[in-house]
Amino acid sequence: MRSLVMVPRVGVLTAVLLAAFVAVASGPVRAQEASPAVNCAPAVKSVTIDGTPEPAPEKPGDLTNVRMGYVPVSIFAPVMIAQDKGYFAEEGINVELVPFPGGSDPVVLTATGDLDLSIAGAGPAFWNAVAQDLPITVIAPGHQEGNPVATPLMISKESCESGEISSVADLEGKTVTVNAPGATEYWLNAALSTGGLTINDVDVQALAFPDAVAALESGAIDAAMIGEPLATQAEQDGIAVRLVTDIPIEGVQPTVVFANDEWLANNPELAEAFATGYMRAVMDLSDNGFADPTNLAIIESYTGVPAALIAAAVSPVYATDGIVNVDALNSLQSFFRDRGLLEYDEDIDPATLIDQQYIFSALAEINPNQP
Repeated sequence: MRSLVMVPRVGVLTAVLLAAFVAVASGPVRAQEASPAVNCAPAVKSVTIDGTPEPAPEKPGDLTNVRMGYVPVSIFAPVMIAQDKGYFAEEGINVELVPFPGGSDPVVLTATGDLDLSIAGAGPAFWNAVAQDLPITVIAPGHQEGNPVATPLMISKESCESGEISSVADLEGKTVTVNAPGATEYWLNAALSTGGLTINDVDVQALAFPDAVAALESGAIDAAMIGEPLATQAEQDGIAVRLVTDIPIEGVQPTVVFANDEWLANNPELAEAFATGYMRAVMDLSDNGFADPTNLAIIESYTGVPAALIAAAVSPVYATDGIVNVDALNSLQSFFRDRGLLEYDEDIDPATLIDQQYIFSALAEINPNQP
């Protein structure tokens, strides 16, 4: 077995990518008989950002401050867009976005009331927290997976062109990395299923996304799950190619918006104001919003990722109906249990964690003529 040196790195891009994919599941993954051979040509698109972004509107005075935890990565773009485009301000609130390198701290700090609400992955930390009866309630979905996925299974361009790895089935017994134990393992298991394999058929190691790209280039590993926008960057740099992007997890909602229970009880009007601004941004981004120069400039300002790279990468998808997928959350919980990552014995009914009244009220305000 190859020896891996796993050196943690510091920096906004590295840190946020470690946590941005902290949770995923939608249902059982069905193994397939075989997978098609990989195309060694990069599947990237050339993007040029033209025009000067419009300045964000000035915020009116007398706004009520709301503290929100988030990870500064592009999948959480709706809260960035809603804040900087003035959608929250138009509802009478200023959402103070408090950045964190991962999703565990926002869960704890929202439960203690240090934060009013947060957007983060529903990973093992989230489930273990709610199992302890911490006072948090899910009020909205975060992003969801589309097709192609935003976290593809990648191999080095060299191993592809040499024919050493030509399909997913060739990974049996080889070293494959995920960014951390947990949700990305579900991504990997789903990707492997397209070649008739499971996660138990490979040597799984944990390696941060940026380090995994370097390890692919050096030959230290055979394959890796790489999150956007690093996946696109690795292709553009001629380091790696996507072995499989059509993974049976379309529609999965790996992230959620959750709020402190006491804050919700005392401030239902603020929760609805947040939901209205948030859903306006979701709809904005869902209408080809990741090609809009203004949106790209806002996302770049929060994430530090160049606008052109954000535009070229696979974009996240959002649920414009605001519905939280209960079945996906339940499957997510089951997957974490199978991997031995949960610290409680009896499964939690995800429906008991969700209150969507604020989203439904927001949608009624945004689209008053909708039935």
